Amino acid sequence: MAININTARGNIRIANSVLVKIIANVAAGCYGVVGLTAGNGGKVLNPNNISSLSKGVKVKSENGKLSVDLHIATTYGINMHTVSDSIRSSVTYQLEHFTGVDVGKFNVHVETVRIVD
Repeated sequence: MAININTARGNIRIANSVLVKIIANVAAGCYGVVGLTAGNGGKVLNPNNISSLSKGVKVKSENGKLSVDLHIATTYGINMHTVSDSIRSSVTYQLEHFTGVDVGKFNVHVETVRIVD
């Protein structure tokens, strides 16, 4: 899948794997995020494997806007609502800045909590 953007100068096509990488990298850098999960509440995915990360990030285009579902693992003891808001804000800003595509829905699914030493 790819996102197509039509402009006066031509068309831009952004591969889904590019969007997944942007989302995964920005989300992983947010405070309280241990990593992405596959959406089954299980193990944290390998951040260096794009096919693995694509299981934790779902992106589709709806009415000219991106719709994102992100599955994460958080650190024990942090406010999950605050972490989710931070992720939404950071990822939305970066996606819109890098791609020029508006983000509509952005769902964050906290699948597991990890105790980090």
